[in-house]
Amino acid sequence: MYYKLCGGFVGLFVLFLSGCSTVESRIQSNPQVYGSLSPAGQALVRQGRIREGLPKAAVYLAWGSPDRIRSGVRSGQTFEAWTYTTLRSEFVPDYNYYPGAYGFGYFRGGLWRHNHFFYSFGPYPYPFDPYPDVVSYEVPYKTVFFESGRCTGWEYLRY
Repeated sequence: MYYKLCGGFVGLFVLFLSGCSTVESRIQSNPQVYGSLSPAGQALVRQGRIREGLPKAAVYLAWGSPDRIRSGVRSGQTFEAWTYTTLRSEFVPDYNYYPGAYGFGYFRGGLWRHNHFFYSFGPYPYPFDPYPDVVSYEVPYKTVFFESGRCTGWEYLRY
């Protein structure tokens, strides 16, 4: 039983790693795009960096698939923006944090979850929450802009 369980975990781990996209794996799966770049462009892509003038395919090789794509018109030119996001986690206070979604809201702590900040594990009450609330959410951390299929700029966002 133990060996079957370990084998299952190893199989899941290998499956997880095979789904991860790296610069090298994207270059190997798109050698024609990589070969069409100049030597300076190839060096930038291998480092995971971009510059103005690179085509969309080269930015994909360097940064991977975007999490969100938006498009529009600016000064008569159509543009496209690729946004890459990451997860951010924060500890949040127990009371009055969420405005009323199911399981949250004004009674997130207090009467529904415990009795006025006191947990009772046996005869010893805890005057604090031993299980802090952690909220994770997506935040953008970099965006690249394209006009006519070429990179016109990018930005890194800091929080």
